[in-house]
Amino acid sequence: MDPIGRLVRDGEAVATAVVLTADGLAATAAHVLASHQAAQWTFEPIAASGFSYPVDCSLSSDSAADVALIQVREADDWDPMTLTSHTSATPGDAVHLRGFAASRDYDSGVGHYVGATAQNGRAWVKVSCRHAQPGMSGAPVLLTGTGSVIGIVSARLNSANWNRDTVLLAPSERLVALAPERLRLAAPVHRYAEGTLRLSWLRDGSAELILESDDFTVPLGRNVHNRVYLPDHRDSRFHGHLSLIGATLTYQHLGSHPAFLAGATRQLKLVKGDSCPVGDKDRLSVGSGTMLVEFSAPDLFDPNAHVTPEAPE
Repeated sequence: MDPIGRLVRDGEAVATAVVLTADGLAATAAHVLASHQAAQWTFEPIAASGFSYPVDCSLSSDSAADVALIQVREADDWDPMTLTSHTSATPGDAVHLRGFAASRDYDSGVGHYVGATAQNGRAWVKVSCRHAQPGMSGAPVLLTGTGSVIGIVSARLNSANWNRDTVLLAPSERLVALAPERLRLAAPVHRYAEGTLRLSWLRDGSAELILESDDFTVPLGRNVHNRVYLPDHRDSRFHGHLSLIGATLTYQHLGSHPAFLAGATRQLKLVKGDSCPVGDKDRLSVGSGTMLVEFSAPDLFDPNAHVTPEAPE
């Protein structure tokens, strides 16, 4: 089960949480829960549409450090995230974050590690990222290529403050301090997995390959300048765009005629301007037919990726 999800308070999604142990111990930002412990809380995994689990918010928290632990109940098949120290990163290292956003069902983005700072005797991790959205409080920020969490989102400084596009994280060390008997820091294992995107027409019961590439930026449409050219007249008002945002393959629909996305657990109608995450083996239907989307993403949560070989001395 996807360990990242939205926190829902009395029926309204308000923030992000991340599961850290196989039995459902999770973390979020303490300010999310402040004064709302009596509310009814649930956790909805981002990549498991339709699933919702009750949450116990009475566990340890530290408001000054802006960290809190919660217990997600009922589900027992979590694939938890690994915590690592932010000192594993050096300035400029790539990071990415993924979580719930108030303006859409999910969001993700990339940035880089800046360093550490302190305020009122508390240490904070600084990353530079333009993609942190309202609702992402509590979202994990990962050191790219390791799948390890260096901290969770506490605040973003906007143009009215110093350090524009700086996101302040509560470091993973603060989470471990809340439950040292259940949580620990692990050394990051640098992994790298090649990614491949395949697009195929589904026709006459078989798949006809039209694109195979390690470049996930693919515009589709009737204009010949698109990477996937759709010459059929039925596609004259169809245009869309596939791209990898962080570790998530995303489709944006730009045409005036709708498209349809079908997966194992969902059926979506997409109108102009709509964006949505795409799963492996999802089917994208346009005017002239249906395309099968298959891919293995090049990062980042793949536990079977090989360890990057060390450079010779």
